[in-house]
Amino acid sequence: MIDPSEVNPDLLPEYYVLLCARRYAATAKKLALAASDDEKQHYRKRLRYLLESGLIEAKCERDRRLRRCPNDLHNALVEKDGAKITRAISLEEAEILQYASSIPPIASLDDLSARDMYGLADMFEGWAQSDLMDSVNVARLLGWADGLRSLAETVGADYTPPETFRGAPVSLLKFMAERMRRSR
Repeated sequence: MIDPSEVNPDLLPEYYVLLCARRYAATAKKLALAASDDEKQHYRKRLRYLLESGLIEAKCERDRRLRRCPNDLHNALVEKDGAKITRAISLEEAEILQYASSIPPIASLDDLSARDMYGLADMFEGWAQSDLMDSVNVARLLGWADGLRSLAETVGADYTPPETFRGAPVSLLKFMAERMRRSR
């Protein structure tokens, strides 16, 4: 695989996803400093717009990456069931699967800090080391770890998500990140 530090970020296929993420992080900082309710409402609308735009870009990039997958691997990724692959996959196929899964998960910006993203990436890599994991899910987990790290690097180590409203449900990833942090 290509070392991300050797690539101009403006040439990355996920450039527009990361651009939306950078702008989301900058807007989240402005929201935290906003004094008036009108300002806060303006920044919240901008956050929604940037998140929706990033999700559209991520979907387009995922569709583009999935086109490279053989049919059975494509179906396993789309249906999220790696157990459907009963044959051994080649190293090249594993790299394609990892690459297809490594799109930065921009929706995570809503409730994960950069610290949470790095922690989850480490956890996913740990799970990928398990002997109980099939090769499709190993590639998927490693891709998720890559995507989370890329997103965290893009928004900066000091990134914290915008405050949520009281009583808002906690996402599964946020729950996992909090549990992991408490267990250390």
